Amino acid sequence: MENTGEPTPAAGQKGQMVVGLLTGGDIKKVVGRCRELDVDHVTLAVGNMPRTKETGAPVLPAMREYHEKLADEGITVSAWNQKGHLGRDPDIMLNPSAHRERIDAALRTIEVQGQLGIDTQLHYVGVPQPADPAEDEAYWEGLLSIFRELVAQAEASKVKIANHGIWRALSDDIRDDALASGLTADGYRHYHNPMFGGPFLVRAAEHIRRLIEEVPSDYHGVTMCTGMYIHGADPVEEIGRFKGKIHFVQIRDLVGRWPKSQEVFPGTGELDFRVIIQALHDSGYRGFMHPEHLGQPRFPGEDLEQVATWLVKRWVNDVQTE
Repeated sequence: MENTGEPTPAAGQKGQMVVGLLTGGDIKKVVGRCRELDVDHVTLAVGNMPRTKETGAPVLPAMREYHEKLADEGITVSAWNQKGHLGRDPDIMLNPSAHRERIDAALRTIEVQGQLGIDTQLHYVGVPQPADPAEDEAYWEGLLSIFRELVAQAEASKVKIANHGIWRALSDDIRDDALASGLTADGYRHYHNPMFGGPFLVRAAEHIRRLIEEVPSDYHGVTMCTGMYIHGADPVEEIGRFKGKIHFVQIRDLVGRWPKSQEVFPGTGELDFRVIIQALHDSGYRGFMHPEHLGQPRFPGEDLEQVATWLVKRWVNDVQTE
C-alpha cells in the first residue's frame, strides 16, 4: 500500500489523538505488552527490525510480514522510530559525500516506510556539537545538505519526518557531581561524559525550527516532545509556533532546566499536561503520542509505563470528549 496526496493523520488515527507504545522486536512480546497497556497503536523502533547487513536499511519483505502480523492482532503501526540515521561522527556533516552508504540507508528507510504506508518517522537528530562555536555553521551546512536529500525522499514517499532534538537531562548518577563541579547551562558545549553522550548540535527548539525552515516541506516537521523544556522551551508556546508542523508527540515531565533538570512521572513536575494536550488538540494535531522518561518507581516492581500510559489516555480522552 502506498500513500498518495498531502500529509494525512497516521493510519488508524482518523481525526483523533491516540496514545500508544514505542516498541519493537519479538511479535509476541509486542502484542503482549500492548494488551497490558490496553493500546492498539505502536511506533516501531527500526533498529530492532530486520535490516540488511550491507547498509542497515530495513528489509521490505520482512517488515511487511511483521506489520501484517501486528495488523492480524488488531495493532496499527502509526510510525517508525529511527535513531542513528547520521551517527555521531562529525565527518558526516563536514564531508557528506564520503558517507554515501549511511545517507543512502536513511533514504532507503524512508522509501520502505512509504511502500508500507507508514507515514510518520520519529527522527532523532543526534549529531555532535563542535567545541569551537566558529565551526557551527560548517556543521549546519553539511547537516542541511543531508536533510535536503532526506526531505526530497520523504516527499516522494509521502512520509512525514518528525525531527527530535537531543534535549537530554543529566542522569541521576552524574547530575550531583556535575553540579558540584560548577556546571551551568553556559558550559553545555564543553561538558563531556560518556553517560551523557553530548554535546549535541540540535538540542533546543530553535534548532529544530531552523532545520525545518531551511528545508521547508509539508513533510518536514517536529516531534513535539515536552522534554524540550530542558533547554528553556515552553511546550505550549512551541505548539503555537510549530502549528501544522507537529507530526509526533512525546510526553515527558521535568523539574528544572539543564543541567539541573530531573525527569519525573507525568503530572508530578513543572509541566501542565492538561493544558499541553488541549493546546495540541486546538492546534489541529490528530496523531500518536506516548509517555517516556518516567522517573524512578515509587515501589519495587511498579510498572511506570503502564500507569503513565493509562494516565495520558485519560488526559487525552478528557480533552477529546469536552
